[in-house]
Amino acid sequence: MTPASVLLVTPRWTRDGGVATHVVSSAAALAGRDIEVHVLAARLELSERIPGVTLHHSPRLYDVNASPEVRIGDARSLSPSVVHTHQFEDPDLLSFMQIGSPIVISVHGYSACTSGVHYFGPGHECTRAHGPGCVPNLLLRGCAHGRNPVRLPAAYARVTRGLEALRRADMVVSYSSTIDRHLSANGLTRRAMVPLFATIPARSAGGHAQRRRVVFAGRVVRTKGVDVLIRAARNVDADFVICGDGGRLEAMRELAGRLGVQERVRFAGWLGADDLALELAEASVVVMPSLWPEPAGLVGLEAQAAGRPVIASATGGVEDWLEDGVNGMCVRPGDARDLARALDELLADPDRQAAMGAAGRQMVSERFTPERHVAALMQVYETARASWAQAPRTGQPAEAQRRPPASIARS
Repeated sequence: MTPASVLLVTPRWTRDGGVATHVVSSAAALAGRDIEVHVLAARLELSERIPGVTLHHSPRLYDVNASPEVRIGDARSLSPSVVHTHQFEDPDLLSFMQIGSPIVISVHGYSACTSGVHYFGPGHECTRAHGPGCVPNLLLRGCAHGRNPVRLPAAYARVTRGLEALRRADMVVSYSSTIDRHLSANGLTRRAMVPLFATIPARSAGGHAQRRRVVFAGRVVRTKGVDVLIRAARNVDADFVICGDGGRLEAMRELAGRLGVQERVRFAGWLGADDLALELAEASVVVMPSLWPEPAGLVGLEAQAAGRPVIASATGGVEDWLEDGVNGMCVRPGDARDLARALDELLADPDRQAAMGAAGRQMVSERFTPERHVAALMQVYETARASWAQAPRTGQPAEAQRRPPASIARS
């Protein structure tokens, strides 16, 4: 059954990152199915207006000291068929909203992990559930991936609260098998996987046989392995384009200089959708040298939608869509030599690039489309409504649990 309306809750309404861009694109896809879409965000940073999508601004959405009515703002008068949150896992406010509507939470990363990255070292993923056993691992095995332990207690408490929100939700959504395993390990049974889809327009370009261009797109942070790519560049005759910004951007510029490859490495900075689509289309190969287990790897899907092959670290959700030797190549995480070998092999063979790119485009068109995304969400929403209608809510009177949704502000 198609819901009459959906309220999406998200920190920021913008297009400057993978998750934020996905929320905007998903909202547009839902509205295209004649679903009334409302968006509640703490910050509205996108001037673009999408037909069928109504925005609600609540700067105090994350203010735990404010009342639920104040935090929800003018969205409190709505009666959504489903409340669907992205990067919002506050158990108290969600329980309040759950009185009137079923709750669906999208998990875009390792929400039940204190460090948020869920790995010990490149290619060595963590598989444990959140709990007291995480403490010695954070302190002794380095999975905190930071030098300042002062922040760990607050992070651990925040994850504990977030996990409680996930357990109270009527359904939890993930976008890859690796996040689904993470949720399963933490005892979450009301969960489902939903396919992603490309959030930028796929473009095409010619002339690939006349150039050797390697493109990276993403945040320039430690977990993305940009340093591994720059080290690999020493042994690969090609031009390298780094699209994105982040906390290690200047450090990567310095590394390129120290290794003597600065003339072949161009730092393009953050790019808008059209410019990024062109960079992906003109790439000989798009590379994802991640150290951490990528939750999904949306950039890879967008590259394949443009008909370009991908070389990526064999870890995390990448293997949901990258078939080694068919639509790209897998390499060992953190291994600059293995990455250089794969780049040399593929850059030397434009025909193989074209064949892999065509295979990737076909795979995306069959499995990762807006239509499949919305169809899967419809099933999730239907299941969530059935669960919500039957299950009593913690801390709420039974009669409040089962009454039809009247208003998310009514208690």
